[in-house]
Amino acid sequence: MLAKLRKRPLTISELAEPFSMSFAGVAKHIDVLTSAGLVRKVRDQEDGRSFRLELQNQSLLEASAWLTYHQEFWTNKLDRLESFIEEQDHDKPGRKSRKKN
Repeated sequence: MLAKLRKRPLTISELAEPFSMSFAGVAKHIDVLTSAGLVRKVRDQEDGRSFRLELQNQSLLEASAWLTYHQEFWTNKLDRLESFIEEQDHDKPGRKSRKKN
């Protein structure tokens, strides 16, 4: 759904079209996306009654930045742990150092 909204704002019917689920099911998904701040409803300027769904890029950018930070954080921690373990293993007397294949 988010990928479809990347292209342009859509009505619920347009968004639901390719999915094999009920309109109510799509509406529930949209409620979750809206409450997560990923999608917002914008009133149609022509009739004022209907609305379109619009992707909230800022929320996605914030989520992406959070994920990137934590991926780098844990990758660095795990790399340091691996180096520490290899160093400890290498320093043990009577042990042959393991070579990576």
